[in-house]
Amino acid sequence: MRHPWFVIAPLAIAGLAGNAAIAADLKISPRPTPRDISIQQGPPNCSRWTDDCVNCARGAGSEPAVCSNIGFACQPKAIRCLSPAAKN
Repeated sequence: MRHPWFVIAPLAIAGLAGNAAIAADLKISPRPTPRDISIQQGPPNCSRWTDDCVNCARGAGSEPAVCSNIGFACQPKAIRCLSPAAKN
């Protein structure tokens, strides 16, 4: 028995179009933008961090962080913490 594809195909397409109209009415909240962390600022609660090009360490007390120089051919990666900050 042959299936009447000329009847089934338009019905399937119409069914998909109806679902698309329902999906378009959904309210989707925008994704929050990630907070950018500069290599000189470093991640919070971290005493030493790197991007595999520059290594940084927090200064004692209120002193600024100390960072190494970047190599001329280095390709920075994501910043990662090497040592968590000491708790008081």
